[in-house]
Amino acid sequence: MADTHKKHDLNPTTLEEAPAMPVLAEGSPVTTKSGDSAGGASIEAPLTRPFEGFTYIKKEWVDQEDEIEKVTFNMTLGALNLPADWTRTQSSTMMPEWGTVPLRRTWIVRLPTHFEGKDQYLFHYFFQASHLSGGERVSRTFTHYIAPHQFEFIDHSGAVIHARLHWSLGGWQYPQDTEMEVDGIDWGSEFSVIHSLYRANDPLYEKGRSLVMKTIPVPRRFHCLIWAPKGAEVKYCFHIQRGTGEKAEMLWDNNFGKDYSLIL
Repeated sequence: MADTHKKHDLNPTTLEEAPAMPVLAEGSPVTTKSGDSAGGASIEAPLTRPFEGFTYIKKEWVDQEDEIEKVTFNMTLGALNLPADWTRTQSSTMMPEWGTVPLRRTWIVRLPTHFEGKDQYLFHYFFQASHLSGGERVSRTFTHYIAPHQFEFIDHSGAVIHARLHWSLGGWQYPQDTEMEVDGIDWGSEFSVIHSLYRANDPLYEKGRSLVMKTIPVPRRFHCLIWAPKGAEVKYCFHIQRGTGEKAEMLWDNNFGKDYSLIL
């Protein structure tokens, strides 16, 4: 079961203007319903479990000795209460950040929200430093418990159509966005946020979602799940859309420019 974290009420005094939402790049692949014309096509997203996707974590190594040729990041995922299965190891060479002293090496790890159908699992990893002389040094093994954590945004105005959690682990090292769904719209239904990426500029989708939103009592509660290691610090804020079409307004709720912070 997901952990439930701090709720945030929409306070207009904390909102800042935001740039327009990005659109799909020219040539991006789309899927349309059979028989629809290109100009009025209804674009569909594949059905997933709620908030299924990936989490990105930046891992870092700092050289503590000279003549290190490369550092390899080795990882595997496993079920709870079971030892790591290193026969399924994924290995990647970490990227040097030239100019840093001592030399810093980083790698962005992509973790799934589910492992073997479970939304909680273990993330095991270790570092392996290779020296120019041919020797190697291996770190101890680290293990993180990965689990879903719930965030909520409350809109008292009744004007918010979309809310997005903008967040990152360990400071703003690698920001990512998670769409939030409002209580009252089922995941995967016609006007669910699961379709927002594919139908961002579809006036029928935006108008339909707006009409459905009007049937939901105020205050409206938006929520989402993110997957992250237990004990990690998450920095976050909210990117919201009020209204639709030409009247759409993009705003930030970022704690008066200080952002929000939470230990999971």
